[in-house]
Amino acid sequence: MPIRVTRLDPPSSPVLAQFLVHLAANGHPYADPAEWTPKVLRELPERRQVFVASDNKTTLGLLVLTSGFLETWGAPTDVLGGNPLLPQDDLAAAIHTALLLEATAWIEREGETGLEILLPMGRANWKRDERMDGFLGHLGFERFYFAMTRDLDPLPECDDSAPEIAPTASATPEELYENYAACVSRGEIELVARQTTNERRAYFDSLLDDTLSHPGSLALFEDDRLLGFTLATAWDETAAHLAWIGIAPEHRRRGNGRRLLCGAMAACRESGIERMSLYTDVSLPAKSIYQRVGFQSAGTLTYRWRHAGLD
Repeated sequence: MPIRVTRLDPPSSPVLAQFLVHLAANGHPYADPAEWTPKVLRELPERRQVFVASDNKTTLGLLVLTSGFLETWGAPTDVLGGNPLLPQDDLAAAIHTALLLEATAWIEREGETGLEILLPMGRANWKRDERMDGFLGHLGFERFYFAMTRDLDPLPECDDSAPEIAPTASATPEELYENYAACVSRGEIELVARQTTNERRAYFDSLLDDTLSHPGSLALFEDDRLLGFTLATAWDETAAHLAWIGIAPEHRRRGNGRRLLCGAMAACRESGIERMSLYTDVSLPAKSIYQRVGFQSAGTLTYRWRHAGLD
């Protein structure tokens, strides 16, 4: 079956709405016309590119590109399993390949730096990770941001000597933000490095609101100086997510990161929490600390494609 991909110019909200309603009629979980569709159409930024795959009769797939990120409905995030609209893997792969090739070709023509695919957080099917790696690797994508997890029983052996550990809430918001800003100042975390100063502070304040009361949110002190801290949140009563862990640059390479992480895991376990997860960039040195205390990869959240001429 010949697959034709066209770019909507300008992007058409009626076409998006029609496609989302079509997905909903086929049972797609992302396209409830009563809730999700109006939200999608209202929040899509003006600067976007929309690609539609069809067989000249029926819309088969949709790809929406916005500000360097790929957000899709009925296309690449569901490429290898379970999309009610695309039940056959070979057909799904052909549709997704056509969409991605057209999107990356457009990026090269426009001189953009690259493209990232975000998998739905909390919904990704980790069992298909290897197949997704293979499929997207064929098209030049690489794993970029991934999840790690570990059971909290048993806990790893850790040094429980000084520095002092206390609830993160024992430090002031300004102390915490100053430490956080120092941790991200080197641009090691790409997703944070892209933020403006105002965006970074707003993001941090909202993060504090969601995490300060969690037992896994702990701060590390030495002579009343804040060395670093964690912020944790709850997936449910038995699972915690480590939303942030950071040690100020001048206090690294002394075991402080491991000490703080172990303290957060122990505090969670004492509160009846059985599992902990976190997200990390594949390039971050901290991932080796996570691995040494028992965290294992649980699947890719973001794949990245770079324009070869701009590497």
